[in-house]
Amino acid sequence: MSEDIISGSEFKTRLIDLGYKDLSLKELELNIRQIYMEENGELLEADIEILKSSDIESDFVKDSGYDGIAIHINTVEKEEVYVISEGTQDLPDWLYNIKAMLAGQTIKQAQATDVFVQEAKEHFNVDDNVKVNGLSHSLAHNNNTIALLSFDTFDNVYSVNGAQLNYYQLFNTDFRFNDAVKNEFSFNTDDEVYNLSPQDLHDFAMTYYGDKADKIDQVISTDDPLYAVSVVRGFFTLGSITMVDTNPDVPGLRELIADIPDDVIKDFQELAIDFAVASNQGGTNEGIKELIGIDVGAFKDKEGMELAGHIIANYDTMVRALNEKLPPLLDRVQTVTANSDEIFGSLEEAGYITERQKEVTVDHLTRIEKSLIDIENILKDNVNLRDKLNNPFLGAGNEIVTILRLASNLVEIYMSYVEIEKTGILKRLESIKDSHGLQEMLSSMSDGLKSYIGADMIYTSTSTKGEPIKVNISAALRMYQKSIPILEAKSTKISNFEKAIKDELDESYKDEKRKVQDEIDQMESSPSSYRFLLSKHGYYPTFNKEIKSIRVHEIFYPLEDNDFDEQLEELKKSVESGKLYIEKYRQAIEDLFEEEENVSQLFDLSRRI
Repeated sequence: MSEDIISGSEFKTRLIDLGYKDLSLKELELNIRQIYMEENGELLEADIEILKSSDIESDFVKDSGYDGIAIHINTVEKEEVYVISEGTQDLPDWLYNIKAMLAGQTIKQAQATDVFVQEAKEHFNVDDNVKVNGLSHSLAHNNNTIALLSFDTFDNVYSVNGAQLNYYQLFNTDFRFNDAVKNEFSFNTDDEVYNLSPQDLHDFAMTYYGDKADKIDQVISTDDPLYAVSVVRGFFTLGSITMVDTNPDVPGLRELIADIPDDVIKDFQELAIDFAVASNQGGTNEGIKELIGIDVGAFKDKEGMELAGHIIANYDTMVRALNEKLPPLLDRVQTVTANSDEIFGSLEEAGYITERQKEVTVDHLTRIEKSLIDIENILKDNVNLRDKLNNPFLGAGNEIVTILRLASNLVEIYMSYVEIEKTGILKRLESIKDSHGLQEMLSSMSDGLKSYIGADMIYTSTSTKGEPIKVNISAALRMYQKSIPILEAKSTKISNFEKAIKDELDESYKDEKRKVQDEIDQMESSPSSYRFLLSKHGYYPTFNKEIKSIRVHEIFYPLEDNDFDEQLEELKKSVESGKLYIEKYRQAIEDLFEEEENVSQLFDLSRRI
C-alpha cells in the first residue's frame, strides 16, 4: 500500500469532484470504494466513516457558508482522515470571495474549516497522531491553506485550480504575520500595508510561510481564470505546483491580467475593502449601501403604494446619497471602459471571442458609460436645484421628471446588455469558466490508454483495426455492478411468485377440498347430530322426527385457470436473457483489452463492493 491510503492526482481530483454532488453518506462511501477500485485495481479493505459539515451543530460553521465532507478511512495498517472542502457555489461564497481575497478582510471560512475538522476528529474518535489531509478546489484552497498556515489544521493540502493565498488577508487576520510585516517594513497602522510595494510584500510572505510550503501540493491549469488573477497584488502561490495546459487552443489569461496596471487593481481593491468593512459591521445590505448610498434592504417586502410612499418620503435623502456615491463607482466603471478595447482585443487575439463580439461589446460598454454619466449629471442637477432653492421638497412633478429621466437611462443600460448578450460572447466565454472546473483538468490527465471524461475513467483500446475504441469503464462497471443484483432480485421475486401460486391456489384448493370432505364424513358418520336441520319443520307434537342416515354424493371439480407455467417460464427467460446480455456486454469489453489491463478483474471486484 502507498504512503497515503488515497494517492495520485487523478484519485484525489475525482474525490474532490464527489464533494460537489448531493449524495447520501451511503452513496458517498460506495463512490469512494468504486473510485479506489478503478484507480488501484483492488478493493479498499477498510472501514469508512463520513461526516458532512451540514450535520454538525456548530452555528459558526453554518453561518460562515463553509461546506465540507470529512472521511475517516481505517485499514489494518493505518487510519487517515480526508477533508473535502467545497469551493465557490452560491452568492454567499461569492460575497465571501470579495471580502476575503479581493479586500483581504476575513478568514471566517478558514476558521470554520478548522472548527469542522476538530468536530470531525472528535466524531471519529481519532487523536492528533492520525494524519489529516485537506482536499480542495477553487475557494476551498484558500480556506484549507490558511487553516494549515494559521491553525495547523492539516498535515498536508492537495488542491486543484485553487484560489491562492492573499497576504493582505493574512496580514489582517494572522497577528503573528501582522507583527512580522510591521517590524520588517516599519509602519504602525494596518491601513498603511496597502501602500507598500506589492512585490516586496509578496516576497516577504513567501519567505515567512516558506517552512510549510512542502505541505501544499497544487495542480493548476494554465487556462484557469483564478491562475490569471493570482498575478495581481495581494496573491501569492505557495507549495509544489504542477502546471497543466488543459485547453491548448487558447493561451490563457495570465498575460492579459498581468498587463493591467497596479493602480487599477488597487482601485478595485479599495472598492472591495469599502464593501467588506461595511458588510462585516452591518451585513450585505450595509456593504451595498456603502457602494451606492442606498439601503436596498429598506425596499424589501414593500410594493405598490407602500413602496411609492417610501420613495417619496426618502426621495431627497436617496438622491443625495446616490449623488455622493455614484461618482467614485463610475470612476471604476470608466477604468474598465477606458481599457475595454485593449482588454477585449486581447480576448479576441487569444481566440476567446470573435472580432464582431469585441466590436459590439466595446461599443455598448461605451454606451453604458454614457448612460451612467447622464445619471450622475441628473442627480447632480437635482441636488443643486434643491440646494439653490433651499427646498428639499420640490414637488411631485419634479420628482416624476427626475425618475423618468433616470429610468430612461436605466433602460438604455439594459438594452446595451441585451445587445452584448445577443452576440453570444457570454456563452463564448464559458470556456474560461470550464478551465476552472475539475472536469477539464481530469480530461487532461492521461496515463497511456487511460483518460477521463468528466469524473469517469476511460479506457482506449487499440487492439482492433481502424480508429481506437474508447470505453467508459466507470459507466460499464456501474452498469454491471447494478444490473446483476437487479436481475438476481427479479429472479427471487419470480420464485416467490411461483411459491405464492402454489401456496395460494394449489395448496389452498386442496385445503378447502379437505375441509369439505371432512364435513361430509362427519355428517355421514353421525347423522343424528344434524337433527337440528329439521327444526324448521317443527319437533312437537306432530313433527317429532329424527335423521337415521345421511349419504352425500360429492363431485369435486378440478381448479380452473390456475396454470401459470407459461407465464412463469417467460419471466424466468427474461432473467436469463438479461444475465446473458450483461455477460456478453462484459465479454465484449474484455475482448477489446489485453489481459494485463485487468479489465476482467475490475468486473469481478465491482460485484464485491
